[in-house]
Amino acid sequence: MGCIGVIKYKTVSERFPGKHTRVFANDKNLVEIKIEQLLKSGVEHIYISTDDESVTNTENVTYIKRDKKYCNNTTKLSIVLKEVYGSIPVNDDQDVIYTLSCCPLFHRYDEMYNKYLKSNKNQIAVHASTHYYLDVNKRPINFNFGMWHSYSQGIDPIFLYPYAGTVCKMKDLLEVNYHIPVDFDYFTINQFEAIDIDYEEEFKIAQEIYKWR
Repeated sequence: MGCIGVIKYKTVSERFPGKHTRVFANDKNLVEIKIEQLLKSGVEHIYISTDDESVTNTENVTYIKRDKKYCNNTTKLSIVLKEVYGSIPVNDDQDVIYTLSCCPLFHRYDEMYNKYLKSNKNQIAVHASTHYYLDVNKRPINFNFGMWHSYSQGIDPIFLYPYAGTVCKMKDLLEVNYHIPVDFDYFTINQFEAIDIDYEEEFKIAQEIYKWR
């Protein structure tokens, strides 16, 4: 594939402690599931940034230990990602798939990478939602009230970015110290692939869907 994978996770999750290392399916945790998905998609090597002291490198996976100061909710995300990207020993022109292990139902990284190659455009995985959304001020975002109301088939979608995947070059990530590059196209995924596990209830729901699929 000519592409590497990049995953980051931390051992402490305030909303759902231990979510990354709890067994999810087939005696594997979320991180191991994501590793398996990336390797099956043809990724050549995976770099994982973490504060987990229990992990060891394998032939296709290199764990890069991240200082605890970059594993909290007080350090700005851009600073954390600058540390993560800067620690990965590849050149700036390296193709990268950046993802998180908390999206275990998305695995079509080979399709996403092929679209990136054919279009010559960076890709981010998004779910197009055609539900009705209101903002914090109780105003409609993608529809109108009253006589201007549209059926759901006719409203503009809102695109959810669930951290399922970004495909670009390493320099595009380093340029912004963020997980979405400056220029990109959408790679559309379904509502199940877009499940992002933040709470135990979502973990259990994702487990059942994973078994079913």
